[in-house]
Amino acid sequence: MYLPQVFLFAGCLCLIGSHAFAEDDFTASFRLRGGFDSNPLFSTGQGSGSAFVAADTALAAGTKADGYTLGVAAEASTTHYARPLLTPSRGGKVILRGSIGDDDLKLDSTSTIADTSTYNLRSTDLIQSVRAEARYGAIKLFGTAEGGRSSLNQTNAIFQDFLPDPQQYLRGTLIPGVSLVSGKSELGASVNLSVRHYLQEFDVFGYRRSNERVQPFLFAKYRGDAVTAFVSVSRLYGRWHDPDFTNVDRTLFNASLNWRAAPFRIDLTAWRRAGETTFPISPITIETAYSVKVSWTAEPKVTLAASVGYAASDYLDSPFHARTLTCGVGASRDIDDDLTLGIDVAYAKGSLISGDDVNGLVITSSITKRFSPKPPEPTKRAGV
Repeated sequence: MYLPQVFLFAGCLCLIGSHAFAEDDFTASFRLRGGFDSNPLFSTGQGSGSAFVAADTALAAGTKADGYTLGVAAEASTTHYARPLLTPSRGGKVILRGSIGDDDLKLDSTSTIADTSTYNLRSTDLIQSVRAEARYGAIKLFGTAEGGRSSLNQTNAIFQDFLPDPQQYLRGTLIPGVSLVSGKSELGASVNLSVRHYLQEFDVFGYRRSNERVQPFLFAKYRGDAVTAFVSVSRLYGRWHDPDFTNVDRTLFNASLNWRAAPFRIDLTAWRRAGETTFPISPITIETAYSVKVSWTAEPKVTLAASVGYAASDYLDSPFHARTLTCGVGASRDIDDDLTLGIDVAYAKGSLISGDDVNGLVITSSITKRFSPKPPEPTKRAGV
């Protein structure tokens, strides 16, 4: 763990300790899962699969006063398999947020630490972001400055394992923008100006991966009582320092729609974004995903759900790609206000970057415990 992570996590603990007992400023959950995965590594030659046990936890705490807000959010997860040769997966994230000002003029600060370790990915991100926002009637002006340090290591076809050393880079970003706000709707435009500088001029394969990017955006938002929607379209222009990498010119998008009409809820998402990669002959990947989830509250304490999703990864400057189609069903029952039992079945099939077809089935049961402060009991008057 990097030294800044230690201090940031300590700050989170202090914030939680200072405000966890105030009213409506703390919530947390813990989920224990167990089940069977027929293809834990989602690859060929997996054999008989494995049973697994997993734990997920999340918390959020904060305080709000006149002119400022402070908050912390944290999440962590781990999965262990019964087969000893299978690599456990672990992940965690801590986010510190602070805000001063009001709707007319506001300054936000966000500090993020994220770490992931799985059978095919090891990544760490340290990110600091500052955003300023001003309102002039219906016009909103905003700007974001962000800096970060990242470490990325992935399995690859050449070494048949992780790289000897992770790729590490610094990132700087500026995002100026303007939008028009009317009631529950917002329409705007922005541009993302970013630079990535790798700490080593050449990676292990001899490529220069440092690059500069310009990405103009158009976006729209709507937040209603029953419907929430967001859509953005952008064009990514990227210039790489290595002549063997083709400069990038791609259209990207991000869209979501949430519709709530009791007892049903429908969530739609679609996005295409650029992903970092250590793949030897590709500057980046283009990741595309579509998903639909439908939930039905059959009874006040019983919820049924079904989902389907499609994901694609395209490795630029190469013919390689990967595709995955997933579908799943699940049911949950609230035992009381803060305890829920669940069962889920998911099936996935797809094609790997090697061209091989694979599939897998996951059956999971879970129990989730939620924690939140109880509202104070009303004070009784004397003589009552």
